[in-house]
Amino acid sequence: MNKIVYILILVVFSGCSDNEDLPIEKTNVEDAGEITGIETLFDSDSFDDPKHIELLKELKICSEFQKDTTDYLKPACSPRFFKIFPMRDDSPVENAFLLQIKSKVGGIKLRRLVTFVREKGELIKVNTFVANLIGTRKSKTHYPDLILRFNDNVGGDVIFYNCIFIWDGKTYKFQTTETIEGNDSQGPWRQRIKSELKDSVSNDIYNTLVKNEMIL
Repeated sequence: MNKIVYILILVVFSGCSDNEDLPIEKTNVEDAGEITGIETLFDSDSFDDPKHIELLKELKICSEFQKDTTDYLKPACSPRFFKIFPMRDDSPVENAFLLQIKSKVGGIKLRRLVTFVREKGELIKVNTFVANLIGTRKSKTHYPDLILRFNDNVGGDVIFYNCIFIWDGKTYKFQTTETIEGNDSQGPWRQRIKSELKDSVSNDIYNTLVKNEMIL
């Protein structure tokens, strides 16, 4: 039996039997902060901040002259393709930000989240995740913890891993997997990972994400 499949069986049957929708488990109350859910629909025609389009131009990942928002290979600098979030609560967005990129942009079939910081006047890419940003959690630093959702294919079924990443002073590092989601013959399910399984399950999922090049 595939190891990750075995882990998933443990997770599902060690959780609540009725597959209820459970909140993210806070294993350390002292360190856990307020969680803000995020849903990015890419359905707007204007950016939240005029600075956002200037940052995209600076990164040179899109064309300011492209008007066709159906062309994913040569994307326009449009909120139909890109979403920027501030990354620090004590600094302007142009100095540190999160960039969510829509699926299919640049020929990549899944969403990506890229983190940037400005050093000596230049934007430096710090992290690349093939993942969807679904929330942030207030931390003791000026950088929020990130809640990222990763896709995996297990035996032909799509599984989602909801993982937390924390800022270590230089980059975002994997901390834990909090919940796993899926869809089977009985419908969608969502399960938190029990405390006694969290370390081993999180380690195996992290290794899977690295192997699949979803954490770069």
